[in-house]
Amino acid sequence: MTEKFFVLHNELDIEVTRPVCDMAAFFGYIMAVEGTASLSVSYAEGCFVLELAVGERSFTASQACSLDAAGGEITRCLKLATVDVFSQMAGERPAMPWGVLTGVRPGKLAHKLLDGGVAPQELPAYLKQRYLLPEAQAKLLTEITLRQKALLPDATRFTDAGIYIGVPFCPSRCSYCSFPAGIVPADEESQQNFVNLIELDILNVVKLLSMHSLCIRSLYIGGGTPTSLSDKVFANLLKVVDKHLHFDTLQEFTVEAGRPDCFSTAKLAAMEAAGVNRISVNPQTFHDKTLALIGRKHTVADFYRAYEEVRKSTIPNVNVDLIIGLPGETAADIAYSLEAAAALEPENLTIHTLTWKKGTALFGEAMNLPAAEAAALVEQGRCLAADKGLAPYYMYRQHYMLGHLANIGYAKPGTESIYNIQMMEERHPVIGIGPSSASKVPLADGHHLLRLNMPKNVAVYQQNLASYFAKRQELFD
Repeated sequence: MTEKFFVLHNELDIEVTRPVCDMAAFFGYIMAVEGTASLSVSYAEGCFVLELAVGERSFTASQACSLDAAGGEITRCLKLATVDVFSQMAGERPAMPWGVLTGVRPGKLAHKLLDGGVAPQELPAYLKQRYLLPEAQAKLLTEITLRQKALLPDATRFTDAGIYIGVPFCPSRCSYCSFPAGIVPADEESQQNFVNLIELDILNVVKLLSMHSLCIRSLYIGGGTPTSLSDKVFANLLKVVDKHLHFDTLQEFTVEAGRPDCFSTAKLAAMEAAGVNRISVNPQTFHDKTLALIGRKHTVADFYRAYEEVRKSTIPNVNVDLIIGLPGETAADIAYSLEAAAALEPENLTIHTLTWKKGTALFGEAMNLPAAEAAALVEQGRCLAADKGLAPYYMYRQHYMLGHLANIGYAKPGTESIYNIQMMEERHPVIGIGPSSASKVPLADGHHLLRLNMPKNVAVYQQNLASYFAKRQELFD
């Protein structure tokens, strides 16, 4: 789509830039100080009024909305009016896989609507009418939200919490990745010093747990790639975790072991000894040419060896990640990877759509896979998952995502990740430990929260541990 530019004239006292620009982008228009189109936003007789002038042509759209309405409702109305006026100009409405929803967590809206009294059987039509969701996505979002409510009932303020431990190291940087992870230190002393910091953080969290009687149901060690640590240091990390965070209430203990190039028998044994019962081993693709192109230092054969070794272990729940849209891959390449992943019959399968993230090697490059083909592959992934008895249970979206699609997690009944639901829907407390981690405390309304982000840089994290301990305490107080 050729990019065009429009000038925005806002006559209101409220900010309208984000919702207007998000919708204009579907039509190939970007806001600028000069452009071939001019869009004015005003308010009259209880309606937002948008007037779009392109050359000698002009178009008008209005949407009823009170200026005293909640911010989300104002945003929705502005988006609908923007889509209306640009559709008049274009003569059609482009494909909008998630309607006017552009946020990362559409599930939060679905939960809020159900909490507000929308009946479950009416939710798909409600989403379709008021947010322009296509019927398939409206049904999918409803299905996921109802499944989450059954799996993890809404918590009171301090129950059913989760813990995340961040290990911000990787063996190499993938070209599509924007996670704040660095290359793992080569010397074990530096690695062990990092684990010592994590233990200090854990000890502080243990005090927090006792003060607030938090019930920990999930524990997730992620990154980065936690298994990028040496066998010895990785085992030490798990011993520290098992020593201080071993709770009778813990149902799920996940380790992100996504990179087969730093997987080992010794690390698998350490996970078994610590009681890990869920693990991610992620090929991302089943093509060696793509793995080399994106900077992953392993082969498809390495993935199979790691996966088979995990299958022989005592760890019962395995997740496999795939990415649709990696550079150089055709629809046929991706279809092959989807079928190969499904054939393994993992308990969990997460299908991502490539996102162009700022700060990555791929940002700004053209997406080689057409959006329509990406959407068809997402549907193929859903069908393959269903054939293996896996149902969708969580999802999230990102900006600059190929085809404006979504990342969707599928699971066999009874194996759904508690942590993934806690983190994505933000209706339960999550305590972050380590650099780049986040602690979240939902407010009483169930839809807003307080949040504390730990520093991304390990040195900054180390220098300011005491102050962040105090801030985390204030968050829960």
